Amino acid sequence: MAAPTRPAPSPAALLIYPATLLLGSLFSVISPVARAARESSSHLPQSSAPLAPSLAADLHLSENPVNYFARKNNIFNLYFVKIGWLWTTAAFVSILLFQPAYLASSSLSQSQQQTRVRRTLQALLRYAIATTIWYLMTQWFFGPAIIDRSFVVTGGKCEEAIGRARKMDLSGSPSAQVETLFSAAACKAAGGAWRGGHDISGHVFMLVLATALLAHEVVGAGAFSAFSTSTRADGESARERKASDPVVSGSGDQDVDSGFARKWSLRLVWGVVGLGWWMLFMTAIWFHTWLEKVS
Repeated sequence: MAAPTRPAPSPAALLIYPATLLLGSLFSVISPVARAARESSSHLPQSSAPLAPSLAADLHLSENPVNYFARKNNIFNLYFVKIGWLWTTAAFVSILLFQPAYLASSSLSQSQQQTRVRRTLQALLRYAIATTIWYLMTQWFFGPAIIDRSFVVTGGKCEEAIGRARKMDLSGSPSAQVETLFSAAACKAAGGAWRGGHDISGHVFMLVLATALLAHEVVGAGAFSAFSTSTRADGESARERKASDPVVSGSGDQDVDSGFARKWSLRLVWGVVGLGWWMLFMTAIWFHTWLEKVS
């Protein structure tokens, strides 16, 4: 019997991302906590973008947070978002290893085996494309990443580091080393502040890409329907097995182990997706301007 065709996830599901950014930005405006923080900073220089203040940057919320998630050193930012692609990769691999749509089995016909191999290769290609895009945008693009390059092109620079270099240099010009601080990471490592340009939110970019990849992969693989069908079949066959038959009993143990792995694979995937959405919402509230998040 041919494998059933699995419907592709609806592109309309992607609307959750602009809706999340809009909701977060609105919350930052109407929330008494966020509004009070903004009013208390009215004496500070504001962002040049008129649509919304970049609260965490302007108010130095990492040092004096008005909300735990406004701290850049909160545990979820440090151990989830900062290494987000590692969590994404682990969840993606669990889909390929434990979800029925990708598992090879000796009980399948040759055409079914070929279908699953093709499906796995297509999933790996999608992951490779997404990883390449993530790497070029946020890590490296023949030097600084695309997001860092866009910041510099729009007038951004490592202000405080350059200012200190000018004070130390009797000639009044920044050193060549400081002039090469064209990435946010290098600027921060030098003790500088990344200011002045259009700072596209790398958090928004990575979280949207990662959660969309995982959610569409697991839904497109039919993991829910396959898991529920397999669970019912395992339960029925388990009731019919005779414990006295060692061969059948061993097969049952394998089925139980397989079902356990599938269940925890789904929990890992949706855990990463759910936490990714939550951190996207927190980013929408506390970090960057509206234009920087949308872009």
